[in-house]
Amino acid sequence: TKYKIKEENIYASDEVGIQAQGGGEREYVFGPRTKAVPYQQRSGTRENITTIVTICADGTSTPPAVIFKGNAYQQKGWTDGEIGASWMKLFENATRVKANGEYRLLVVDGHNSHYTVAFLLLAHLHMVIVICYVAHGTHIYQGLDVVVFAVLKHYLGVERDALLRTTGTAIDKGNFLQIISKAYVTALTPELIKTAFRKTGIWPFNPNVITADMLAPSKETSIQSHLPVPTSSQPVQILA
Repeated sequence: TKYKIKEENIYASDEVGIQAQGGGEREYVFGPRTKAVPYQQRSGTRENITTIVTICADGTSTPPAVIFKGNAYQQKGWTDGEIGASWMKLFENATRVKANGEYRLLVVDGHNSHYTVAFLLLAHLHMVIVICYVAHGTHIYQGLDVVVFAVLKHYLGVERDALLRTTGTAIDKGNFLQIISKAYVTALTPELIKTAFRKTGIWPFNPNVITADMLAPSKETSIQSHLPVPTSSQPVQILA
């Protein structure tokens, strides 16, 4: 209200880690009745590729930023302070025309790359108001986590498998941008993006969508151990 921020200038951003191959998606794999356990062959790499996704309350999104693990430079596949500041420049450039000199709101999590001096100075310079989600609350408040990322990973898996079936080529650094671009366009529809903001109460602003039960602490569970009773005096049995 203070800065008169409009729907088309409200943004949320978050990082999602994607493995070049594999991943944690649940899938159904079909095979002949004579084969006991069918498998889908994939490469064994587990290199992490970070994709920064930014969505707007009006149902649009900015192009994703992708961070690869380097070889010469000691940079891991996730954001740090320097990359965070570089990303702020990309964000400002991608949203400047639509903002048309008005204030923008950017909602992010508490990752240390989001509150470095360089990041916040750039935000202040370009009239970007940065707000962080409550600690340990992104599973409730962050629309990308709640709504968007599951759909994006699903379509990324579809594109990955289509590439493997049609060309025999596994996803890697060389073709990742091609794959993520297709999945990104398919997944991030205006309806899905608006749902992410509406379901978390950010836009339209609605604190009532976050209930007391959602914010309640985890319930205590039993901490009693239930170890098997040894049936013989053998050393291995006793150890168990």
